[in-house]
Amino acid sequence: MTAVPRAVVVIVDPVRAGIKLAQLFNGLGHRCVAVLSEESDSEFWRASFRPQDFLFTLHEADGFDALVAGLRGHEVACLVPGGESGVDLADRLTPYFPGVPALDPAMAHGRRDKFHMAELLAARGIPSIPHCRTGDVETALKWYRDRGADRVVVKPLAGTSAEGVHFCASEDEVRAAFGELTGTVSLFGRTNDELLVQSDISRDGAVEFTVNSVSSRGHHHVTDVWRMRRRMVDSTAVCVYSELVHPHEREYGLLADYLQDVLSALGIDNGTAHSEIMVTPGGPVLIETGARIEGACDPGAALTLCGRSQNSLLPASYLDPQAFEHAITAPRPVPALYARHVYLLSPVEGKVVNPPALERIRALPTFYGMDTTLDAVEVLERTVNLATCPGNLYLVSPSQERIEEDYAALREIERELYADMLAV
Repeated sequence: MTAVPRAVVVIVDPVRAGIKLAQLFNGLGHRCVAVLSEESDSEFWRASFRPQDFLFTLHEADGFDALVAGLRGHEVACLVPGGESGVDLADRLTPYFPGVPALDPAMAHGRRDKFHMAELLAARGIPSIPHCRTGDVETALKWYRDRGADRVVVKPLAGTSAEGVHFCASEDEVRAAFGELTGTVSLFGRTNDELLVQSDISRDGAVEFTVNSVSSRGHHHVTDVWRMRRRMVDSTAVCVYSELVHPHEREYGLLADYLQDVLSALGIDNGTAHSEIMVTPGGPVLIETGARIEGACDPGAALTLCGRSQNSLLPASYLDPQAFEHAITAPRPVPALYARHVYLLSPVEGKVVNPPALERIRALPTFYGMDTTLDAVEVLERTVNLATCPGNLYLVSPSQERIEEDYAALREIERELYADMLAV
C-alpha cells in the first residue's frame, strides 16, 4: 500500500526574518519544506537558517529540475517567499505547480528588478519615480543633464537593506557612485553590471512611509503604516526611526488606496509585501516593494499595536481565504498606542572587548522589545545601511511625550554602550 503524501508548505529562503514563518505554519499543524536559493548562499543569509523546523530541505544548487522533482513528491499547498532572496526562485517554481496559491508569475520580472517594477506601474498610469537603467556612466550623466535634476539616487537594480544606495547632487557624485558600484557583487551574489538612476523625490516636503500588507486571492489589506525618519551617513540615507501612523490620519488612507493599485500591478495576489512609499506634494509615489515580510520588525509589536500583523495573517492568506477575511475585520486596539521603531546606530567600529550592557535600554519605561546582534559580534561595524545596523527596538506608550523622553535617553545610553564595548 502506497502512502498518500500529505500537503506541505514550501518556504523559499526561510532565513533572517523568514525563520519565523515555518514556526507559524508548524504551529497550525502544517508540515514545511525549505528551499534554499543560490541567492542566499552566503553566511549573511544562511547563518540564521533552522533546518530542524522543516520536513526536509532542497537546494537550488543541486539543479532546478531536481528541485522541481523533489517538490512534486509531495502535494504542495502553497509557495511562500521567506525573504527577498527567495522571491525570484519562488516565481520560477510557480508555473510548475498550477493552482497553488502564490504570486502571479506574469509580473515576476517586476518584483525584484526595480526598473521593471517602476515600468509596470507606469504602464498602468500609477505614479512612479522617473528613472534610467544603464551600465554606462555617460548614459547616466546624459539622463541627469537632460532632466535638469539637481539630485538623483544611484542604486543596484535588485539590492536590499539600502546596500549600495547613493544620493548624488552633482555629475561628479554620479560618476563616483558608478565607479564605486559597477562590477560589485550584492548580498544576493549578483554582479552589478547595470545600475538604476532615479530622480530624488525626497524633496519639497515629501515624507517617506513604510507600509506592510497581506494579500489573499488579490484582496489586499494593510496591517501597519510607519512614518520614516532617516539621516545621511556618507551618501546613504540611513534609517533612524519610524513612528506608527494611525488609521484616522490622512496619510493612512492615501497610502492604503495607492498600495492597492501597486500590489495589483506587481501581481502580489497572495502573501505579504513590505513597501516604501514617498508621499510627495502630488501624492504617493512608490520607492520599492518587496514581496515578503518586513525584515527588521517585531510581529508581536505590530499585533499589539494594530490588532494584526503580517505574520498573524500570513497562513490564512494562503490557505484559508475565509479566515483571512474574518481576521481583517477584527477591531483595532482601543485606546490607540503610540510607538517608535528605533534603529540602533553605531558611529564607530572596531574589535569588541567587552560584552554589551543592554540592561539600561531594557529598563526604559516605554521599552517593548529588542532584536540585536550586539551580544554575538566580535567586530562592531559602523552603521552605513540596514545590513550594518546592529539591531532595532520598539518604544510603546499611551503618551507620545514619554516616548520622546525615552528616545532621547536611549541615544545617550547608546553612545556610551559602543564606547564601553570597544573600551575607547
